[in-house]
Amino acid sequence: MDSDILDEGTSPESLSPRSHFVGNHVSGLIFDDDDDDNYDDDDGMMIKDASTSPSSDGDKRLFVARRQPSKFVSQRMAGVTVSQHKAARAANLKSAGKSAASLSATGSRAPHPSRTPLIPRKAEDWEPWKSILYELYITQNRILRDIINLMDTTYNLKATPKMYKNQFARWNFFKYAIKRKPPRGKTGRAAKGADEEDDGAPVAAHNMNHDDLISPLLLHKSSQSRAMQAGLTAVRHFVNGYVDLDPVHLKEDVVFGYHDPCYRYFKTAMDLFDLKENVEGGRVLRLAFLQIEPKVLEPDLKSFSDLCFLVPHLLLESDRKDILSAYLQYLTRLATVKFGNHPFTEVLSSFADLTDRPEEIMRYIMTLSKVNADTIAGLKSMLARTQTWAQNQYLACQRSTDPATAVARVTHDHHMIRLEAQSVYWAQNLIMNDPESDDLASQWLHRKFDTDFAERCEGFLVKVKDRVAAGTIPGEFAMMMECLYIGWLNDYYETQEDWENVFKWARRGLELSTNEQYIIWSIHVEGLMRKHGTAEEAEELRVKRLQHEWLESVRLQVDKLSMN
Repeated sequence: MDSDILDEGTSPESLSPRSHFVGNHVSGLIFDDDDDDNYDDDDGMMIKDASTSPSSDGDKRLFVARRQPSKFVSQRMAGVTVSQHKAARAANLKSAGKSAASLSATGSRAPHPSRTPLIPRKAEDWEPWKSILYELYITQNRILRDIINLMDTTYNLKATPKMYKNQFARWNFFKYAIKRKPPRGKTGRAAKGADEEDDGAPVAAHNMNHDDLISPLLLHKSSQSRAMQAGLTAVRHFVNGYVDLDPVHLKEDVVFGYHDPCYRYFKTAMDLFDLKENVEGGRVLRLAFLQIEPKVLEPDLKSFSDLCFLVPHLLLESDRKDILSAYLQYLTRLATVKFGNHPFTEVLSSFADLTDRPEEIMRYIMTLSKVNADTIAGLKSMLARTQTWAQNQYLACQRSTDPATAVARVTHDHHMIRLEAQSVYWAQNLIMNDPESDDLASQWLHRKFDTDFAERCEGFLVKVKDRVAAGTIPGEFAMMMECLYIGWLNDYYETQEDWENVFKWARRGLELSTNEQYIIWSIHVEGLMRKHGTAEEAEELRVKRLQHEWLESVRLQVDKLSMN
């Protein structure tokens, strides 16, 4: 993803001694090829005795020692007239004035201009300029040459293109946009302009349909597309920042979902609303909102994806735009209070202009999940099952937004918890640790079943019982795996429209399910019973669901909260 965007500049080592001599005497600048302590900068331009930051340290003031060029050097310089210098300077100042006005309008903060040239020699010397450079490079999507010119003419900040690129890399200032196409009739590296070559226009996620997904979103024609660009960048900042916070996170299994009910609560509420059981649905929805704050307090890879991708996707898929709007407002305010300026907040804010356009926001969520998957895949030390989890999550979003399936939507692909299916891979991979089980999981996730799928899946049910008897699997995990394989069998027979076997495995699954999982599965099976089974059994399922102890516990929790 992060293709080679830091292009190599012209090395001072390639300059002749005479060029160094001319440069030193004409400009007062020293091309220092020995100081690589603070920058991986081969063409680092250093100013003699220049201040290293906008604010001086103590009472010590450093000034630039500008030496007059010798008569010999002056005679050898190309014939640039004084009037040409003045005209060029006036043009630069005019351009810089417009850019500075634009920055002022956006509210970016930067130190006051300095009368003496400033050279950032250390990483901390760049910090006062971070916000304004983010505004220019990421938000306004300016090319590097314009940024260098603006910072030079407006703030007297002196740095080479390579120095800027190195610092942008340290800050993770990576644009996420498509490569510019070369002019018609020209191809290859030579066809690109100097600005594009130096900027290193970043490449979009691999294996992504650029024309369908990225191009319409990232052209800065409006504040909406600008917000989308910021959201895509924020996803990468969160993933990289989470890993940088503690390298242990690379090896953590944080993506399992069976013990985290937040998404399932939202799913249960949406299903109850579909059945017009609005009182019960409202109670469960309130309980779902109560799960948000604990997930925001200590965000990890799963809570970030749940709150920013999966729950909005579910609410859109359920056609609940009013609930989606309330959800985004609540979560954005909560994240702002907790974190202020944070990738979490930036991603949520990017949805603001899209809530009335469900098709666009669905495609945007799909793009966000792709960026998330590719960023995680780019972390070489990340657990393989975590990388696969992220890819499976993108697969689920992609399937739901695929135009081919949108015309004739297959109900069983959407009534079950498809977007939480990434946890399935984690569970079976970690517990079973069996390549054959991995293969079955892949078939189930892709909805492409081999003819012997049912036979092999039933074989794993036997293996689970054998491992329980041998004491190699704890009882809780054994029940989870049994439910998992039964669910796969139920879905397999549903795709085959073998309703007798569908109901056979559904009944077994309901016997093992508890809490909100029972409610979700019961609603799904009840709907199938009314279409392909008997109305009597469907009504029996409905009565059992309404009397289920979990719904009663939800009522008690909500009543208690209302009293408080």
